Amino acid sequence: MRFEQTWLVTATFAADAAVRREPHRAAHLAYVRHLLADGTALIAGAHANLRASVLVLRAADAAAARALVEHDPYWRNGVWTAIDVVDYLAATP
Repeated sequence: MRFEQTWLVTATFAADAAVRREPHRAAHLAYVRHLLADGTALIAGAHANLRASVLVLRAADAAAARALVEHDPYWRNGVWTAIDVVDYLAATP
């Protein structure tokens, strides 16, 4: 096992996210699928209560991690209202 420098991203959902996300959900899931498939994202998911999404991303720095999330359809369409990026040491095989 090794510890890899990654970025823990929390993206806060809008209060009306359950409704607001529907027209953008397929595009969002396709984008996340791409990040997972190419190894950029180690994990991605959401709080069951739709309070926030959580991603662990490989990126050169915090700004690059933020840019990846800002490209997501949820951010571009107001489904997420805030993004928090912190450095994170992920245990990887």
